[in-house]
Amino acid sequence: MVSAIDKSRTLISSLRELSGWRRGLLAFAGGIASAFAFPPYGAFPILWVTLPLLILLLDGARDQTAARRKTRFFAFFRVSWAFFFGFFLIGLFWIAEAFLVDAKSYAWMIPFALVILPGGLALIPSLVLSGASLFWTHGVSRILLFVVALALSNWLRGHILTGFPWNVWGYAFAENLTLMQSFSALGIYGVGFLVLFLFSMPVVLIDQRRKAAAAYISACVLVWAGVVAYGTNRLQAPQQTVEGLQVLVIQPNVPQADKWKPENRQRLLPLYLQQTQQALSELKLDTETLIFWPESAFPFLLDEEPGALEAIGATLPQNTMLITGGIRRELSENGNLFFNSTFVVSDEGALIDIYDKVRLVPFGEYLPKRWLLQSIGVERLVPAPADFTAGTRHKKIDLKNSLSFQPLICYEAIFPQTVLPVSERPNLLVNLTNDGWFGETAGPYQHLAQARVRAVEQGVPLVRAANTGISSLVDSNGRILAEVVLNKKGSFNSELPKILRPTPYVRVGDSIFWGIILVVVSILLVMEKLLPTRRD
Repeated sequence: MVSAIDKSRTLISSLRELSGWRRGLLAFAGGIASAFAFPPYGAFPILWVTLPLLILLLDGARDQTAARRKTRFFAFFRVSWAFFFGFFLIGLFWIAEAFLVDAKSYAWMIPFALVILPGGLALIPSLVLSGASLFWTHGVSRILLFVVALALSNWLRGHILTGFPWNVWGYAFAENLTLMQSFSALGIYGVGFLVLFLFSMPVVLIDQRRKAAAAYISACVLVWAGVVAYGTNRLQAPQQTVEGLQVLVIQPNVPQADKWKPENRQRLLPLYLQQTQQALSELKLDTETLIFWPESAFPFLLDEEPGALEAIGATLPQNTMLITGGIRRELSENGNLFFNSTFVVSDEGALIDIYDKVRLVPFGEYLPKRWLLQSIGVERLVPAPADFTAGTRHKKIDLKNSLSFQPLICYEAIFPQTVLPVSERPNLLVNLTNDGWFGETAGPYQHLAQARVRAVEQGVPLVRAANTGISSLVDSNGRILAEVVLNKKGSFNSELPKILRPTPYVRVGDSIFWGIILVVVSILLVMEKLLPTRRD
């Protein structure tokens, strides 16, 4: 036992003594390994190695620059950036697939995308941790400081500029149904704090301050027990369904490279109608039926295409309703405005309601800083006459019999900020998407996992219709009740699960997360661990 402890201390000392490219390379490897804690891999126990590794490498950066704050800041930055560059490189490598849909036009951009996006995202946690270096010590306090810094950088990444909360730390729990229930209370950022707090714990085992270490370990045990007990209890509630209603989801599996070809303009609507008609023929249509088609289903403007709505109305039986994605146009003083929209179509082929996507994908649906990027040959990926225009607000759409749904188009489902007030709470979340851009990669699986978390956060079931998959029906606890697998043509029908009572997250949002941050920062201040005069 003593020999094992001595070997561990020797290894830790060696890690702290690393410098230069060796320290950066190890940090880079730690970031790569950390990416496998997230969907679709779900190997979250690896964080018990990689997060302590990062802390120990930062310890070494601090020890070697103890009296030089500016040098310490940049030493922390280099270690952190190497770690998070590796993390985002592996977590987002699938984005390169989108540039291969039209390889002749966009393949040249892949090396830039695989460097600029991970490198840019890595700046946020790296700068926050570099700021934390000014208060870094040895002991439990620097672990708490580390946790707070990365939890805050999570929130910043989800909000600054356009926001991109993809693979934030809380999603490490997204593959485990019991652990996933904690999202209903804390939201993605609160759970992210717990993940960082719990998986940084091994560092305290080598701490010389035994009382502080014992307190941290005890807190971790209590948190684990609380998360498991909460999740187990929440999953025991019986599942109920909405009476007199069924859903039918169509996954056409149209290759992205074929979708916008002019010769397919007249082929796709009949394809959807035929697949829908075949699926309907296998159902009992004695109840209301909601039919779902994916995002931007057609290479034309649905509400302007001659005969399109009439053909849909002729296909839909009585007591059915279609919810589909499509592009629409508005005339304005400045010309045509194009919107990525969700349409609700009645069984008579009439438009009932429309929602316009609020959060557009940069470089996909619009080109930021167009005047600059277009001058060097960069264009958006989605073929359209002009950049899309963003909608004005998230909303719910009311249907028959007090049923309502909230549309979330494509990557809007990754944003917890889309939650509506309790007074506007829908019965259903509807995520229409087209992940055909990303082929057989981790991207579609990650997208589904994040959409499932929105269902748990809100206690509202989710219907997901995706062009090439993964289409699914998710209940209010995040269980997948039905699905069509990736890159397969198919459909499913099911009864619709009922919503649960408004979750704590719906009622208070990120207030609990900010409360946790405030409490921990207060503890650190009370311990006088953040006062610079005590550091040097």
